[in-house]
Amino acid sequence: MVKRLKRRFKQVYRKGPESAAEQELALSHWYTTGLGEILINAEKSLVSRAVSGRFASVMVQLDSGHHDALFEKRLFGSGIIVSQLEHRALCPSVQAEPESLPFEPESVDMVLMHHTLDVCDDPYQAVREGAIALKPGGLLIVIGFNPFSLWGLMALIKGRRKSAGVWSSRFIRSGRVEDWMHLLNFELERHERHIFMPPILKPKKLTQSERLSKLFRSIFPFAGSVYLLVGYKQVYGKLPPSHSTIKKGFLDASLGGQTTARTKV
Repeated sequence: MVKRLKRRFKQVYRKGPESAAEQELALSHWYTTGLGEILINAEKSLVSRAVSGRFASVMVQLDSGHHDALFEKRLFGSGIIVSQLEHRALCPSVQAEPESLPFEPESVDMVLMHHTLDVCDDPYQAVREGAIALKPGGLLIVIGFNPFSLWGLMALIKGRRKSAGVWSSRFIRSGRVEDWMHLLNFELERHERHIFMPPILKPKKLTQSERLSKLFRSIFPFAGSVYLLVGYKQVYGKLPPSHSTIKKGFLDASLGGQTTARTKV
């Protein structure tokens, strides 16, 4: 029994789905269910808060089957969805794997990973590809499923059943992703957990689930079903313009003076 649970734990929380493309297809159907729509609406609100007050020329969303932008298109010069499946999105889309993005280095302002790490074959490589594509000071937003939640428990129970849908995703620990971001020179701005409601599909029980959500949020603040990580890319010798000002030294540059201090505001 213990060996079986250990094997199931590794399968659900570490290995991820057997086929990333098939899991994306399964999620595309699951997002249209009642629980899926609740999740998407909540995540749109999270993305809206994460990018509030910012503007980007190029925004890239690494998709996991939603096949629609989670960000407001009017705020970005060019919004692009990267997916492993062909679909008819309302904004430009690219068919590619998250571990091998078809973008020039330092050509993107923001990268949104919407459950990308829960689906793809190599999560760390996906984060690394996002870091390479981002400009200095560019923003990385990661949304993923929290294994230490009621949803994570449901994934552990249902496991790899063909009809499991979202529960066949990889529920990866947010602290692990945060370590990867620090390793790739990201300064973390947000590390939050949201959606404390149990995975209930019956509309009659949604009212009760709202009460349970408030209770879980107050007692177990770490047990949100979805985590949000937001960080900006740092480059040695450079700071993002929106987070720094450059003060000149006492001597003018033409007389041999140099810029000295960089301070955050």
